[in-house]
Parts: sequence; C-alpha cells; structure tokens
Amino acid sequence: MKKIRKINKIKHKQIRKDAEEQMAKQAALMMKHPTECCVCQAPFVRTQETVKTWRIVVREERVRLACSECWATVEKQVENLDAT
Repeated sequence: MKKIRKINKIKHKQIRKDAEEQMAKQAALMMKHPTECCVCQAPFVRTQETVKTWRIVVREERVRLACSECWATVEKQVENLDAT
C-alpha cells in the first residue's frame, strides 16, 4: 500500500504537468493571432502602444483580437447582459 504523501506527490505532479501543457497550447494559439480587430477590422500594427492596449482572447481553439475602442464596447455589452 502506497503512503499518502507519495500519492499526493504523484497527484500534484500530474496536475502541474496538465497545467503546463494547457499553457503551452494557449501560447501557441496566441502566436497565431489575427492581424486585424475582430470587430472593426482595424489593422494590427505591432508597436509598443498597440501591444499594451489591444486585447487578445483565446477560447478553446478560437483566437480573437480587439482594439482598445472595440474592447470598451464589448465590455459595456457584457455588463448590460449581466445586469439583465
């Protein structure tokens, strides 16, 4: 019979491994981000300002990119949906 400490160690190691794999998948998807805003189709030009202000969302296998103006609109719509 295995000791509880050893079982917990094995369990935590597997949880950490699964989390690292999930992170690697999402990072790979982020590198395949679109080149324009998904709402207004404004082109994404990689500068220090755009990298800090634009938002990228990864859900399952879908990657969305939104400029700061469109992101504010999306947040307002979500708040309105949550309020109702």
